[in-house]
Amino acid sequence: MSQDDKYKEIIKTEMAKLNKPVTLKVFTCKEKQPSGSQIRECMDCGQFMALLRVYEENSNGMLTIEELCIDESPEFAKQYDISRVPTILFIDDQGREVIRYLASPKAGEIQPFIQAVFAFAGASNYYENTIRQNLNRIKPSTIKVMITETCPYCPQVATIVNNFAIASNGKIRSVIIDIIANPDIGQYYDAAGVPYTIINDQKTIVGMVGAPEILKALIGSNIRVQY
Repeated sequence: MSQDDKYKEIIKTEMAKLNKPVTLKVFTCKEKQPSGSQIRECMDCGQFMALLRVYEENSNGMLTIEELCIDESPEFAKQYDISRVPTILFIDDQGREVIRYLASPKAGEIQPFIQAVFAFAGASNYYENTIRQNLNRIKPSTIKVMITETCPYCPQVATIVNNFAIASNGKIRSVIIDIIANPDIGQYYDAAGVPYTIINDQKTIVGMVGAPEILKALIGSNIRVQY
């Protein structure tokens, strides 16, 4: 069995456990052909969508992947500031963006993505109590995590940040960025290594960090964190 087949088996096994409905919006770019059919313009979008369909098709109908073309949905793209494709958005019932993926959920990022889907659907969130107890001390924040799919420490940081966002009642937004697929972003932030975590484009945490360090960076390093 190839490595890709092994990854697909993991996805199939885990997604079969999803028992609550979830809808994710995915932006790609399509070009209309003379025949009236459409093909995806971006080089990575075809493989990206094929992978997401594996998640969707093995979820017992619980996961819906809604593909949107950035050119055909300009108002929606503008509302959520979509400037590149493919982009995955987790949007809550109030229309707030909770998680953004500028990364393909494969290899080491399979489990963090699946955990995010399940937590977004309402499954138990390990960090919910901690975030809720400190919520009044957290200002609206965006946490960006630079990753690569071969990084051994990135999945843990991505999982923490995604769960923080889901538990924060709209106060925290997480953005997971593969800097191999998006090298310009990595260069912009001078991300020499991964995981590379940036809070509100100001505070930078380099390397493997746990939930306490990220939470302290959110609320102030001199403030005692409540658990």
